[in-house]
Amino acid sequence: MFARPLMLFFVFLSFALGPVAAAADTFRAMLGGRVLGTLEYRETGRDTGALRTTLNNTPLGVGDGVFDGQTRREPADGKALLRYRGDSTSSRKSRQISVLLDRGRVIEVEVNPAGERTALSVATSVPEGVIDPVTAFGRMISARDCPAAFAIYDGRRVIQVRPRGAVVEGAQKRCSMSYDVIAGPGHLSPFRFSALKLELLYRAGTLAMIEVRTGPFTLSLQR
Repeated sequence: MFARPLMLFFVFLSFALGPVAAAADTFRAMLGGRVLGTLEYRETGRDTGALRTTLNNTPLGVGDGVFDGQTRREPADGKALLRYRGDSTSSRKSRQISVLLDRGRVIEVEVNPAGERTALSVATSVPEGVIDPVTAFGRMISARDCPAAFAIYDGRRVIQVRPRGAVVEGAQKRCSMSYDVIAGPGHLSPFRFSALKLELLYRAGTLAMIEVRTGPFTLSLQR
């Protein structure tokens, strides 16, 4: 019975980490041996990217949906602003989020519908030094090796991702990472998942797989 809420968490994670112009990096979203859908990421420029998640085979259709996320530069006088926009529609709900960042500092947040806002959906409540979900996924793609620690802000919460160790296996490297919600609500009410384990697998310097683990369950994105 726990597999269903865990699968829904993975659906959220795919949405949170993500129109898509160069060749895309494409991953299959897997729950055990079941293909839930696909995730595509494209780098569109320096510090900018686009991500699309399509889930169409979740158990009983409870997590089916589409997410389109993108991060773009936004012109401003003397400032390096980035605008993150995320639009998700699933069988459970729809949500639109827009976040404006100035070198890791959040200066504007919009969340619709209003009922999806949290105490962290206020720019002044967000700690400095964060990146958006699309940029976070791009960072893992471009790392070519175990990435350094980073903090993600998705418009509703702040998540800290930290390296915990690595194992080299021939031409591939497994990077163990922690994933902790450090401000705002955990994922998936009423379960409020706030601490998970990530494992990133790099083969010859290319990200081949991301695994999300909690308890005996493992969900993955496989290239």
